[in-house]
Amino acid sequence: MAEFNLDLSKFTRAMKRSPEAVGRGAAIALADIKNDWVRESRDLAPLDKSNLRKQIRGDVVNPGISGMVEVRANAGQYVAGKRFNYAYYIHEQDAGGRTLRLAGAEKKFLDAALERRKAEYQRWLEEEIKAELKKQGWWGRG
Repeated sequence: MAEFNLDLSKFTRAMKRSPEAVGRGAAIALADIKNDWVRESRDLAPLDKSNLRKQIRGDVVNPGISGMVEVRANAGQYVAGKRFNYAYYIHEQDAGGRTLRLAGAEKKFLDAALERRKAEYQRWLEEEIKAELKKQGWWGRG
C-alpha cells in the first residue's frame, strides 16, 4: 500500500489570513477611490468663487471588507440672515435652472464623477484585493 502526506500548513495559514488580506486590499482601494472621487467631483462642480469645490469631502467608512466611501458637499452661505446650503441646492434641486459658468461643469457633480469612474473603481478594488491575496500565496507570482 502506498501512502503520501500533504503539508497543508501553508494553505491553512493562507486561508486563515485571507479575510485580513481581503480587508487590507479593500481598505487600500477604498482610500484611493475616495481620493479620486473627491478630485473628480471637484473638477466637475460648478465654479463661482471656488467655495463649493473646496467643501467637497470624502470618508472611508469601516475600511475593509464591509467598507464604503462617502463623498459629500456642504457649501453654505448666508442669505437673508439664514445659512443656505447651496451645494445641496445645486446638486439636488437643479440650482433653480441657473446656467453653469464653466464648460464641463455638472449640476449632479458627485453622481457624474462616480458614474464616469465606477468601472475603474471596481477594477481598483479587485486589483488591490488580488494583490493582497497574492501575498498570502493564493495566486502565483507575476
